[in-house]
Amino acid sequence: MKPVMINVDDLGLSAAVNEAVLRLSEMGRIQASSFMSLGAIASDEVAELKKQHTDIGLHLDFTGFAGLGTLKQVLVKSYLHAWPEKVLQDIINRQLDAFEDKIGDIPVFIDGHQHVHQFPQIRSVLLNIILQRYGNIIAVRSTKTSQKDIKAKLIHTLGGHALDSALDAANITHNQFFAGIYNFNADLKNLQHKWNNWLGMFAEHPLLIMCHPAVSSKHWDDEIKNAREYEWQWLQSEAFAQCWQQHDCYGVNWHNFKQ
Repeated sequence: MKPVMINVDDLGLSAAVNEAVLRLSEMGRIQASSFMSLGAIASDEVAELKKQHTDIGLHLDFTGFAGLGTLKQVLVKSYLHAWPEKVLQDIINRQLDAFEDKIGDIPVFIDGHQHVHQFPQIRSVLLNIILQRYGNIIAVRSTKTSQKDIKAKLIHTLGGHALDSALDAANITHNQFFAGIYNFNADLKNLQHKWNNWLGMFAEHPLLIMCHPAVSSKHWDDEIKNAREYEWQWLQSEAFAQCWQQHDCYGVNWHNFKQ
């Protein structure tokens, strides 16, 4: 059988995202979710996710609620090493403090909204803070991809190699395979094709697949809202369940990634 962890990004972004996470967790369709700790989550939602044994991690945010610039601006500033270290420390510690306050526990893992956690400067300050606050008992998501497309490989080049080396040196748990990357332009038929490919990948180690579902709602909007609603339709469908079974998958959590 094939070990797979499906992680929903952007928990806390909106009520529609939170509802999708809760319902998919209750259905046993996901194993983890990344929480934007500057966003909102209700205490009963946290309790339900814990009841379902869904891992909750920090989705480190620079471009969303944190409002520190566009992805391009954050990326350029990182590569120019233009962030004052104290500013980065404050940003990261603030979000970790908010996570612990709202979730009532430390993160099981840390990743980044738009993968900012792997960018130069940010990754080194983040890892120092992780080791200071928690030691090496929490995991960090690697963007090392098992996909063959250009976008997936490009994401990993934006700091992923250096992050992987640093995680190995610090003996911090991380995934070896990563999938779920696409241009957010797929309908249900295309999503089925993509997930069939992702779940069909050879995985010597557990495979981590990210996704971004949200239930349909007229009360909020963002630039990938349509894609989020298609992902919700797909992940809660019987067709997804059949795809999962056809590839002989079983769900795992972050503790299964430990060496």
